[in-house]
Amino acid sequence: MSLILEILEKSKNTKELLSFVKYRDDDSLWCGYVIDYSDEFVIIQHFTKFGKNDGVIVHPIDSFQRITFNDDYSTVMQCVIDYSDEIYRPIKIDLQIDKTDNLYLKILRTYLGSENNVVSVQINNDQFTTGYVTAVADDDFSMLRIGVDGEDMGIAILKTEDITSIQIDDVDNRKRNLLYKWRKASL
Repeated sequence: MSLILEILEKSKNTKELLSFVKYRDDDSLWCGYVIDYSDEFVIIQHFTKFGKNDGVIVHPIDSFQRITFNDDYSTVMQCVIDYSDEIYRPIKIDLQIDKTDNLYLKILRTYLGSENNVVSVQINNDQFTTGYVTAVADDDFSMLRIGVDGEDMGIAILKTEDITSIQIDDVDNRKRNLLYKWRKASL
């Protein structure tokens, strides 16, 4: 039996998560466990990046460039799957626009020191910086940045005047918050 068929068999029996990357398609990654397989095809129970059941994929085995398992991504995805209901449970947000205050500063101060709310701040209509607000001054603020898989990315200081948008409690932020806490508990 080939190594590929061995890992497919193991996943089928234990529901171990596997990651599948197709040839000429490094941008997409399927994550799931094997429902069944043959020498030519595999049936995969697929999950979204937020841990929700995303249907079944039937695909030829020989079109995979690689199948990975027992790595950090698989461990992270198992946590996301186990806690996907928590990721989709929104919190109550009560924000009001006060015409006398800088709204962005008001929001940053509201979430200052909160370890339950990950905030995403868009800078100059470009990328978002995501994490916990750790300090706020009139002209700048700092954030403990949280990576996509909950990793601690260090603290960044950003200028308040550069903010073009703020996102609070979206599903990606809830996922990062969950994984950050999970990683800290795992240490």
